[in-house]
Amino acid sequence: MLLFAGCLMAAGLWTEAAQGRDSVGQTTTKEPAAAQQAASGQATPKESTPGQAGEATAAKSGFPLDEFTEFSAVMVGSMQPHDDREGYVYRSGNLLRSEGPMEKGYYITDLTEVMTYGQTKMGCVKDAHVYFRSWPFIASRPGHTSERVTVGKETVDGRVCQVEDVTVSGKDLPVATKLRFWEPEEWKGFPIKVEDLNSKGSRVVRFKDVVLGPQDPTLFIYPEECGRLPEGPTKKPAMTPKVKPPAATPPASSPQ
Repeated sequence: MLLFAGCLMAAGLWTEAAQGRDSVGQTTTKEPAAAQQAASGQATPKESTPGQAGEATAAKSGFPLDEFTEFSAVMVGSMQPHDDREGYVYRSGNLLRSEGPMEKGYYITDLTEVMTYGQTKMGCVKDAHVYFRSWPFIASRPGHTSERVTVGKETVDGRVCQVEDVTVSGKDLPVATKLRFWEPEEWKGFPIKVEDLNSKGSRVVRFKDVVLGPQDPTLFIYPEECGRLPEGPTKKPAMTPKVKPPAATPPASSPQ
């Protein structure tokens, strides 16, 4: 009898330990997290890597660079394919200042009005177009919408980055613009690299020496009244054909 009672007590303690009890004394059954997710039909989350579209998850809305309206940086590359030139860029509000080629002059693009002002060795310029070094900032403009999807993490130049695919759509775009952003955590999401996926790797910009914060307002002063850049290549005037002078008449011979 004593042996039988001991077996019953041991069985009761084993069952109680398997079930567990909560803080209010109610018996609860504890299951592993994976088993609970399997029972509920939820998949175990996995860290996705760039290119795995099936594991991508929705991210924030809006164009990523719209979040940074005060900064300076050195930008390597441009919207021109296979460009590796460096140049300083500064932003204050909707104004983006870019250094001219060979550090000769500067250009200021109004990202909202899509107007560019500049000061070059040839004088003041004004143009209803964007300066080519204002890309990828100019990808976001009135009438455009952006869809962002996180696709994983990658290390660029020794910095761990959140990778986002951004699709920009608009009525003025014949096809949607697809960009990939690499965003280091210590830069608060400012990208270290941006690639135009439509160009198949030929259009890439990188950023370094990034400084976030208010900029010197004198960097964004530009002359509003100046000559407008021509809309296209200047056509050379037609050359006036040279008229050959009439041949000289030989002098008449005097009679002998």
